[in-house]
Amino acid sequence: MLLRRSNLARSLAPRPWRQIVPANRRLSALPDTPPASDAHANINDDLVMNRRDLDFILYEVENVEALCQTERYQHCDRATFDAALDAAHQLAHSHFHQYNAKGDRHPPHYCQETDTLTLLPEHVAAHRAYSDAGFLTTSMDAEVGGSQMPVAVSGAVGLHFSSANAGFSAHFALNVGAAKILQHHGTDEQRAHVLPKLLSGDWCGTMCLSETHAGSSLTDIRTTAHPQPDGTYKIRGNKMWITAAENNFGGTIVHMVLAKLPGAPAGTKGISLFLVPKHALSFSEEGVSLGERNDVRLGGLNHKMGQTASVNAGELLFGEATGGATGHLVGEPNQGLHCMFIMMNELRFQVGLGGVGPALAGYLYSLQYARQRTQGRSPLCRDPSTPMVPIIEHSDVKRMLLLQKAYVEGALGLCMYTAGVIDALATTADAAARSDKLLLLELLTPVVKAWPSEWCLEANKWAIQVLGGSGYVHDYPVEQLYRDNRLNMIHEGTAGVHANTLLGRKLRDGRAAPLFAQMRASAAAADEEAAALPPDSRAESALLRELAGSLREAVARAESVTEVLTSDEARPVALVNAHEYLNLVGHTVVGWMWLRLATAAARPPPPPPGAGAPRHEICRKKKKL
Repeated sequence: MLLRRSNLARSLAPRPWRQIVPANRRLSALPDTPPASDAHANINDDLVMNRRDLDFILYEVENVEALCQTERYQHCDRATFDAALDAAHQLAHSHFHQYNAKGDRHPPHYCQETDTLTLLPEHVAAHRAYSDAGFLTTSMDAEVGGSQMPVAVSGAVGLHFSSANAGFSAHFALNVGAAKILQHHGTDEQRAHVLPKLLSGDWCGTMCLSETHAGSSLTDIRTTAHPQPDGTYKIRGNKMWITAAENNFGGTIVHMVLAKLPGAPAGTKGISLFLVPKHALSFSEEGVSLGERNDVRLGGLNHKMGQTASVNAGELLFGEATGGATGHLVGEPNQGLHCMFIMMNELRFQVGLGGVGPALAGYLYSLQYARQRTQGRSPLCRDPSTPMVPIIEHSDVKRMLLLQKAYVEGALGLCMYTAGVIDALATTADAAARSDKLLLLELLTPVVKAWPSEWCLEANKWAIQVLGGSGYVHDYPVEQLYRDNRLNMIHEGTAGVHANTLLGRKLRDGRAAPLFAQMRASAAAADEEAAALPPDSRAESALLRELAGSLREAVARAESVTEVLTSDEARPVALVNAHEYLNLVGHTVVGWMWLRLATAAARPPPPPPGAGAPRHEICRKKKKL
């Protein structure tokens, strides 16, 4: 195997954030807290992020720097991206990672008598520091005060926090999702006054869909909205599983609530969307002010197996005391689900990426442990007087570490590729190209949500096993990481729900063809790269060709199964196989991602000014998917 490519020298000397980002798109300076470690020092001992690997995927596989040549991202450059990643690394260490275990042991406390919720002081400080650093704005458009960075870079920034503290970092995506709904569907007042509060972190957002009697079946929701003479609505009902439903951050909370108007059509076609604030809102030319407490109350907290640092409402009650909480219509009547899909699709991507975070943290910790823990000797050594060896020298430990690596880096590649598709949609004007990218994104969305949340959990399982008995006790972090990641399988819909959507609706009428075509194009590119390698790289060339051939075989298998399961004859029973089909497509897609990684690794590294760089490792996955 080739050695991992070492850190690329920076093309520009590090500069303070304020000197890099235009004033209207700027992330604020971080608090004066010394980082736990430099982002580029002691890379093998960092338990939050391996920047060498992240930079490789961003800059050499996905080539995000090319986006800086587009009109949308022309204000960015490599230094801008690196500054954001460095700042995220620093804050993830100083305010999130070191309090991860404490948050797990001391979950939020809600007092029913006083209707107050208390979070750890460290988490209140972390929320403020994250907001003040401007990380809520990274993917938002400049016209609404955002930094307008590529989704791939914004996702890479967020990955630091889900790796450092998956439970508490879950809150932030809700602010961004709510802000994006208001940007596209809010009234002028909501865009002008509520949206900036969400992006500053002064206010928080939630997403209120599920109800106690119906779970995720939105067809059957009962929450109602009755119009009032002043243009507001009285919201009555209850919602459940609401993350960030309450806090003690100050400001207020903006609940995005699905409800039905009187006389609305049955089913999902009769759902409207409402902004229901924790406090009454008063709009004026000067801005928005908070009034009395709205009739929104927490019915109790869920006590979850993982991500215990996040607040999750067992029930959120609307209108229990007065007969109706005051709400404001967002978008058009009966178009609520259409509006909410902006937030839902945002969070599906974030949940997939959130599945990578705890798995990455588990891999990094178990790798460090395996290097430091000595136990046993080589099977070839019969002398008990010889020193014990680090367990990483044992073949089964290597197997478990490489399995984690395959799941984690394959899932990260999937998330970054999907982010690149979203960025391409934002920068492509050609109608045909946009149509192709949109179809590709529709196919990838259920995969990017479901595959990392299910298979990165396998990585956490093997991280526990690397530590042996120590992995199963609270004294080591890997058992918490497993519990935290287990929740991602239920967040934003189960794999079964997304499998039914993928097979039952999205792949009909040959709609999978663009996805399979992209995979075959990558196999052809790998063959071209293999042919271009110098004569002294024959082994690498043969390996790359072999991997390309393996992907073609996997694609042909997936294509054949798709044809059978989407046929009219199979329609009555096809969904019985939906979950296994999703796994088939997901494994094939992640194999595709690994081929793309290997192809990029085979290329000569981009030479930084005044320095060379060793070649990146070609990671071979010996198990054919």
